[in-house]
Amino acid sequence: MYRVCLTNDDGPRSEGMLKLADVLSKEVELFVVVPDGQRSATGKSLTLRRPIRITEKHAKNGYQFVSHDGSPADSIILAQSFYESIDLLVSGINSGANVGYQSILTSGTVGAALEAAIIGLPAIAVSREASPSDWFEETSSTSDFDKMCEITKDIILRVLDKGLPQGIDLLNLNFPSAMNEKSVTRITKPTRVRMHNEVEERADPNGRPYYWYLGIERDPTPQSDAYEVLIQRNISLSPVILNWVGDDEIKKLEDFMKD
Repeated sequence: MYRVCLTNDDGPRSEGMLKLADVLSKEVELFVVVPDGQRSATGKSLTLRRPIRITEKHAKNGYQFVSHDGSPADSIILAQSFYESIDLLVSGINSGANVGYQSILTSGTVGAALEAAIIGLPAIAVSREASPSDWFEETSSTSDFDKMCEITKDIILRVLDKGLPQGIDLLNLNFPSAMNEKSVTRITKPTRVRMHNEVEERADPNGRPYYWYLGIERDPTPQSDAYEVLIQRNISLSPVILNWVGDDEIKKLEDFMKD
């Protein structure tokens, strides 16, 4: 039986992760290794300046469950220490779409998948669109989770059976907040920028200034992952490739550095 590790950046109470765990545990040997609280926007950060503590470890609903006080990417290193021969890492289902490189390189959900891919473990990051008020919640719900889990399971079983296509290191799967009868899965390229970030100066009760990010959404590029999910209400599946630098880029830089 295939061995799959499931993680997230929303913590152990995430409904998306728990529902996906229930579905996957019937198909594979499942290990869940997750941070013990909300860790959104931590990217691929690792806990290097303090010990990592295990906060929960037990069997749960047919799978092994571990929570810890580290980052999502820490989950991958811990999982490899606890469990041997993992065939696939799945991260999600995350609350908040991770479309576009801006989100991909910031997201703790995708960061865990990137950590897995870097060490040669096939990985899938799974997210769903959510309102800003739900972005950093540990628990959030949608009536479409059952359908999302079934679609995700089918892709997971396909990867386990066939492997990732040659040259692709991980898959980034994103769902709209609500699907309809016309929603289909589109193979997409990530957009570059999804939001324009500005800072707003505010004052605390003592009159001292502080700054708050204002994420201003941009109109997505047609046929991109953001366009399909946010505008077309489709499901986006994007390949992510770690070997971004090819021979052409090396040659261009060599020419650039010549006297």
